[in-house]
Amino acid sequence: MSTPERVDPSDSSAFDAWFDVFSVADDDGRPYAVGLIREDLRVSLNRPDPYRAIELWALRDDAGEIAATMILDVPLTDNTFRLGAGIAVRADVRRQGFGRALGRVLDDRAAALERTTLVTQVEVPLPPAISWVNPPGGLLAPEIPVGQRSTSRVDPRNAQRVEGMTAGQSFAMALGFSAANFEVHRVLELPLASALLDELSAKAAERHQGYVLRSWRDRCPDDLVDAFAALQTTFVLEAPQGDLKVEAVQWDAVRIRRAEELNVAQGRKSWTTVAIAPDGTLAGHTELVMISQDAGKVFQWGTLVSPAHRGHRLGLGLKAHNHRELQRAYGEPSVVHTWNGEENTAMNAVNAQLGFRPVERHEEWQKFLPAQTLASD
Repeated sequence: MSTPERVDPSDSSAFDAWFDVFSVADDDGRPYAVGLIREDLRVSLNRPDPYRAIELWALRDDAGEIAATMILDVPLTDNTFRLGAGIAVRADVRRQGFGRALGRVLDDRAAALERTTLVTQVEVPLPPAISWVNPPGGLLAPEIPVGQRSTSRVDPRNAQRVEGMTAGQSFAMALGFSAANFEVHRVLELPLASALLDELSAKAAERHQGYVLRSWRDRCPDDLVDAFAALQTTFVLEAPQGDLKVEAVQWDAVRIRRAEELNVAQGRKSWTTVAIAPDGTLAGHTELVMISQDAGKVFQWGTLVSPAHRGHRLGLGLKAHNHRELQRAYGEPSVVHTWNGEENTAMNAVNAQLGFRPVERHEEWQKFLPAQTLASD
């Protein structure tokens, strides 16, 4: 096993070698995996970003080939106590200590960056035959005891693999993480029938008379950008977060424009619809994003209806309208991916009416570092 090395993203061949290992390992055993996208990540790594930094790390086997990979997501302006991490190990060298070695690098980098809360993700595929109608207890009812919640930390020295636990869950626990938030990854095959969109739009419109739906492609209109930024700022804290320690992400017009410029550089296409209340305020929004490298994949980004405007079927109206906008521009077969907490009953009901079905359980695991492990002056 080699010494852990930081990968230079400006070195195209080094980046590609890292990505080849990470993507295959991360997608292993997941029919609906939608992990990192090579060219998207390449662009992100090679553009200045005042809001976040990304680090790539690798370990090599005795033959000099990359055996294990890690990506770190470092918030720079908000949530500066957090550090996001993803570790992926080649299937043929698992359980040989490579992942644990990168776990130690993760702890070291957290200390150097003065981060006390580490977050990682574990994806658990659901049985193919599962019904999209939630069974008693919900899809998120733990199939196995996934360890203590984040308020009761796991000592990695005492953690043991639990019967039925996936490799990803077991590894997260072994590194000292505990399960903090659960969501369901759902998919929807497009195009949707026009009759269905007509029906859902009419059903929603009955309850939100006086509201106006307005849509755009790729760039928020200047007259809405400040209000749209304010709405985005509320998103993280309005979405269910379970036991995760997280603070609001601060958006303004400058940050919105930077995000749009990044999307253009990455070749992404986006469709956004907002609801404007009778008093002129933004009441909600929804956004669909298509990836240029794989036009068959569409991502449902944020959907939010402000608390003061809930109960008017705006979520259903926004999504039905935005799907129509997408299909007007792109009518080819594709698959939409979305992630929602099971406790978000209103949004899950909207998704069910559109035809989304569950394919994975998305778990967010959290680890707290004791203050004494932080780097000293």
